[in-house]
Amino acid sequence: MDVGNYAHGGYKVVIVASILILMQTLMVAGRLLSRRLQKVWLGIDDYILISATVFTIILCALAIAIPRISGVSNTSLQHLSNGKTVRQASIAWLVLYGISVALSKLAILLLYLRVFTSQMRTFTLILTIVGIIVIGTGIANTFIAIFQCSPVPYAWDKTIEGGKCFNELSFARFMAIPNVVDGFVMLVMPIPLVWRLELALQQKIALTATFLHGIM
Repeated sequence: MDVGNYAHGGYKVVIVASILILMQTLMVAGRLLSRRLQKVWLGIDDYILISATVFTIILCALAIAIPRISGVSNTSLQHLSNGKTVRQASIAWLVLYGISVALSKLAILLLYLRVFTSQMRTFTLILTIVGIIVIGTGIANTFIAIFQCSPVPYAWDKTIEGGKCFNELSFARFMAIPNVVDGFVMLVMPIPLVWRLELALQQKIALTATFLHGIM
C-alpha cells in the first residue's frame, strides 16, 4: 500500500476490500448452502475454504483499518510509514496474505482431487507436487514476513542499534515466480479432464472458459 497517496485514493482501497469481503462471503455461503440442500457432508476442501475465507476477510478488514488504527487523519497520512503501529499492522497483513493465498489454493487442489478422484495417476501426482509448492511458498512467505528483520522488533522500531532487514522487494520478486507458475498450472490442469467427461459440447466449452477466465 502506498501510504503517501492513501489520502487521495484511500476510498478505493475501502471499496475494493469491501467488495471482496462481500463476494467471498456470498460465494462461500452459496457453496455451503448448496451442500446442505444436497444433503452432502462437508469435505476437507470445504473446511479449508472456510478457513481461507476467514483469513481473507480479516486481511481485507486490516487493509481498510491500517490508516485508522494508526490514529492519524488524512492530512497526516504522509507520516504513516514512520508509525510503529502501521509497521506492525503491515507485517500482520503480510502474514495473513501468505496464509490466505495458500489456503485458497489448497482448497482448490483438494476440490480437484475430490471431483477427479477416479482419473489418471499423473493428475494426482501433479496435484501433489503443486500442493507441496503451495504449502512451501505459504510457509516461506509467512516466515519471511515475521522474520524479515533481525531482531524482529527492528521491523517497526528503527531506533534499535545493530538491526538490519533483508531486501523485501527482491524476495517479493523471487516468490512471485512459484506463485504465478502454480496458479497457471492450477487453472489449466483440469481442462483436459473436462473434455473427457460425458458432457454436451456447450457444457465442455463453458467449463473450459470458466477455468481460462482465471488466467485473464
